[in-house]
Amino acid sequence: MRLSNLSAAALTSAALAMACAVGAAPPDWGQPVLRRTPAKPIDAAVRAGDVYVQPNSHWVRVAGCARDIAGGGNGVVYVTGCDVVPNSRGSSHFYRWNGAEFARLGVAGYGSAIATYAGNSYTVGGDAMLYSSINDGEWVKRGTPNDRPITDIAAGQAGIWVITSQPNGEGGNAISRAMPCPNTGIAGGAKDFCGWEEMPGAAVRISVGRTAWVVNAQGQIFEWFSNGGGYWQKRPGCFTDVAANGSVYAVTCKRGKGDGNAIHRWDNSGAWVDVQGAGKRVGVDAAGNAWAITDSGEIWRHEVR
Repeated sequence: MRLSNLSAAALTSAALAMACAVGAAPPDWGQPVLRRTPAKPIDAAVRAGDVYVQPNSHWVRVAGCARDIAGGGNGVVYVTGCDVVPNSRGSSHFYRWNGAEFARLGVAGYGSAIATYAGNSYTVGGDAMLYSSINDGEWVKRGTPNDRPITDIAAGQAGIWVITSQPNGEGGNAISRAMPCPNTGIAGGAKDFCGWEEMPGAAVRISVGRTAWVVNAQGQIFEWFSNGGGYWQKRPGCFTDVAANGSVYAVTCKRGKGDGNAIHRWDNSGAWVDVQGAGKRVGVDAAGNAWAITDSGEIWRHEVR
């Protein structure tokens, strides 16, 4: 089932140039305009344009080396390690935060991207297909949209979403959302989804919390709104990665003060907060704390003091 006939160009800079303002949906999408509200002052922060700088941010390095990261509920944080498996499309083993360190999972398996929600974990396996695990149990191969390989996976309150290997215009590859099974929703183990729904647009990175967020090949970032049939709302800035889990953090296109690009947090009122971190990948735990992986694979946890 296709939600819309909207082409991938809806996420490209050419189509988006028609937007009247940062807080408005492009007129050709035929959706109600979302009016931007003025950004609210943040305590102990200094405003610089549409970005706040938060001087009380503090980053703590955590032992380990990682390539991808994802946070779930109850303090759950997973990473894929730097121990890449040969001939696996860049996949590596899985590690879980135990409060003191990232410990390798005892169950066999490896992947290139990881997501977790409601006790279920999901990964893009070494064959670029979807696998899931219940409470760190055995990894089970699952179906994908039209049985295509996938490049990224996300899971959260807004469901299970993937980016497939199917090109869909200048914005990146096609996006699909899992269809919940009747009377089970997302939290049902093997019944966590029953089929796929193709979504409009295209992207290269995706994350899901209360809503879905994507970054496209041009560095543009969008949030999904389900009202009015559903549409992507462009947010300001240029980004390379995004993580949503209550709070939303994203890696910008500009170098930061450290080993990677600057990391910002969305303040839900139209502006980004510079949390003075740097990295290549970002994740968020259930408490809203950011975790970053630097260009060299170092793992850092964000704190506010």
